Amino acid sequence: MQIQNTNYSTNFRAKFLNSQSLRAFAEYAVENGKFERLNQARKNIDKAYLTRKLDFELYTTMDGYPYAIFTRYTPKKNVLFPKNREDYEMSEPFIFNSSKKCNPLKFGFELIKKLGNSAPKNNMYKEVVIGSIVK
Repeated sequence: MQIQNTNYSTNFRAKFLNSQSLRAFAEYAVENGKFERLNQARKNIDKAYLTRKLDFELYTTMDGYPYAIFTRYTPKKNVLFPKNREDYEMSEPFIFNSSKKCNPLKFGFELIKKLGNSAPKNNMYKEVVIGSIVK
């Protein structure tokens, strides 16, 4: 028997679940020439923790202040290969509010960039993706 493929790759990484907010956010990054920075932050998040999926939603209050909601999905203990949302346990939502009125997409971009910076060592990453924060 000969081994054909020697590259190791795993199927489970901290991926973002597909949502309307994420699509609009990616379009904003492409239009403003920031997609490479967004992609690098996503890669930092992906390779640092292997079993999580993240849901990311952007909203704006009536007053015009944007806020973002992250929700962490962890595979259930009795599921070996999760295939849909029912195979995951959902965490409580993590809400990040803006202190000033700004473009919600720019606010979301800065949050994703901050989440990916120095992952898995930063506190935001520990709170949202890993689920434990050192105080």
